[in-house]
Amino acid sequence: MNYLPSELISHIMGYLNFNDRKEASLVNKAWYLAYLHPSLQRNVVVKCKPPEKGSLPQGLLRRRLTHIDFGEGRSESINEDSLLQILKECPGLMELDLSGCNHLFFSGRFLERESDRHILRKTLLNLKELKLTGLRQMTDMTFLRLVSVCENLERISLASTNIIFGNQLSGLNQISPVIFQFSTFLKFVKDIAGQIKSIDLSYTTVPNDALDALASIKGLVLDEIVLKNCSELNDKGVKLLVTKQHSLKILDISECRELGTTKAFFATLANNLPELHTLLMRKCVKMSQCDISSLADFKSLTTFDLGEVNNLTGNDLVKGLCSKGPKLKSLSFPFCPDVPNDFFIQLSSSNYLLTYLDLSSCHQLSDYALQAILRSMTLLQSLKLPYCREISDFGILGYIPEQGVIPAHTFDFDHVGCPCTRERDSKIFRKPVDIRKEEKACMSIVKKSMESGQPLHMLSNLSKLENLDLSFTIRITHVGLSQAIRFKHLRVLSLNGMARVVDDTLAIIAHHNANLEEVNVRGSKITDKGASELAMHCPNLTRLDVSQCEGLTNAGFELLATKAKRLRYLDVSYTSVTQEGVKNIESKFLSLKVLSRPYLY
Repeated sequence: MNYLPSELISHIMGYLNFNDRKEASLVNKAWYLAYLHPSLQRNVVVKCKPPEKGSLPQGLLRRRLTHIDFGEGRSESINEDSLLQILKECPGLMELDLSGCNHLFFSGRFLERESDRHILRKTLLNLKELKLTGLRQMTDMTFLRLVSVCENLERISLASTNIIFGNQLSGLNQISPVIFQFSTFLKFVKDIAGQIKSIDLSYTTVPNDALDALASIKGLVLDEIVLKNCSELNDKGVKLLVTKQHSLKILDISECRELGTTKAFFATLANNLPELHTLLMRKCVKMSQCDISSLADFKSLTTFDLGEVNNLTGNDLVKGLCSKGPKLKSLSFPFCPDVPNDFFIQLSSSNYLLTYLDLSSCHQLSDYALQAILRSMTLLQSLKLPYCREISDFGILGYIPEQGVIPAHTFDFDHVGCPCTRERDSKIFRKPVDIRKEEKACMSIVKKSMESGQPLHMLSNLSKLENLDLSFTIRITHVGLSQAIRFKHLRVLSLNGMARVVDDTLAIIAHHNANLEEVNVRGSKITDKGASELAMHCPNLTRLDVSQCEGLTNAGFELLATKAKRLRYLDVSYTSVTQEGVKNIESKFLSLKVLSRPYLY
């Protein structure tokens, strides 16, 4: 393969995921140069810290970077000269993230020299996205200097940035060397109104009239606007926005707690935004007062998030999302305990194209509804069901009795691991014998069906699943987990807070899910044996959370770090691993980040 052209090797590497591609680049120099092809670096975000002594890492520059994130480097070593030195060597840069780099703007002299601005103006011709999140020291002058070198900018983020919203929004105030005014941002948007497509003003106090002034700019046609946690925003401001920006495709108004006072809120959005495909409204607590059935009027909606909203009625949800509503690909209803079970059954038959489903803490989700989801939504790539307390082994194993009624639970697995309950049988509070017999009989039928090869709609039938979260579903035991979690493409698995997860469970899961990259088993019963099985059978493992697993010792910790070659993050907090053991491993494996919080006595 070394004799193949570099372009052909790069094309072959394009079929690998990022981790495998990175490993392949270490084979020899020819493969490394093929790995540096711009088409393979297009979606790779590099987080780096500018060098303190001004010497640039040549290996970093040869990658022909397209996305750089300086957000983690917030020390005084991030100075203007080192930043400019890197940017001048990155003509293919498409995204620049300076979030949190307040030191660059502290003196007010950032990009003061015209010669520097002239060079960057020629170099950053491909820059499309600029992130300036969490900046407190940026002023009008430094902002205008920075955006003057980004002539082809299409996306800008000012989330959590200190912006002064004045009264004269339509006019242009004098440029200030001390503060950053919204009027200055309006002037910038007016200058590039024909090319700017996305604006993020999250976590700011943007009022309704300021949003109206932005939406009214002549020639401005936005595809996306993010207004997450804008405390001054209400229904009036959103209405002013959508009636003037009809081309919006993505609208994020999460955590805006004053929204939802008008019943026709969803109807207003649907009538004015015909191209909207993503609507994010998590923690908009008043949305249950609106007419949710108007969701059926959206024609292009594919991604919808209405998490952490109480008092959602099933009839309105069925009318809005299940009857003639949009065909969704991503749906999130986390922490919505009032969503009825019937809605999930209707949803499974009407939205079978879903690839992402988050039903965390939907307490009314039953085994029967889960099986309806497993039968219909075969395209799911991400499924999150933590804290769904009604789900049991029968649900993930796909068992439905002949009468169609799943047996009641015997409460065997309630309060497992809780220190305030007794593990021994009580002579006073006895469990119902008949229900226990019925449950055991059904479980024996399930085992016989699996042994005979009879088709069951098990969780493992979701062949495209990549992310699975069953944390704190304490009715699921070793039997269900070991038989149902068998996937070819599963990368992320979360089984936190499940005291019934033992070494044998983790060993079987590791054996049948070799492509796992991230595993979370916080608070389980695993020991060194289970951790070693995971390290041996999952060569792609990069992140592991085994905190609160008291059976893990220094020996198992060292075995994990030694055998899991790709492991980069390991949480061993509240385990039997000592601080001396952590220091020893950190000195041997510099690329491994270990999180260890000791017990507090």
